[in-house]
Amino acid sequence: MSREPRRVFSARLETFLDQLQQGEVPNHGRFCSFCYNPLPPDFTKCDHCGQDLRERPSIASLPDSVIAMHRRKQRRESVIVNSFAYAGLALALALFLGMVAVNVLYIDRVLWFYFIAIGVLLIGARVFPAIIGGVIGDEIAYRYANKRLAEDWAEHVTARENGRNANGRIGGPGELGVGP
Repeated sequence: MSREPRRVFSARLETFLDQLQQGEVPNHGRFCSFCYNPLPPDFTKCDHCGQDLRERPSIASLPDSVIAMHRRKQRRESVIVNSFAYAGLALALALFLGMVAVNVLYIDRVLWFYFIAIGVLLIGARVFPAIIGGVIGDEIAYRYANKRLAEDWAEHVTARENGRNANGRIGGPGELGVGP
């Protein structure tokens, strides 16, 4: 059994980013200036990364680069899950066409076999995408998107700690998400 890798974004940050994307909350609050975890007012230490807020004060809004990372992660997951679901739908269609071909070529075109083939298509068109896309594809998408998110995060932290923004220019604290 493989160990689950540590989350790049905290569960609270993921929830906040989802709400922000839906327009339910503004990009304003109290966030850890290292991992961007949303923080309650009374915290003196980040409960996700352990950063002491007296050494590195919190920030009031998330940088655009973090929001973009979250969107890319969601897009990657979506593309993979949908691709697997379409593969399941194609499998159901191939099974249907195979059954029709068997009926035409080997069973002398009996009507009841067409009805069975249609039933297989209707049931398979629901079950195969759900299993292949919703179970298998979802697991693969989650692992891949989080692996890529970790890579994006490492690049972001390196650029931020070296004092460069996403465009490679030296930026101010607001552009890097580490200032007021």
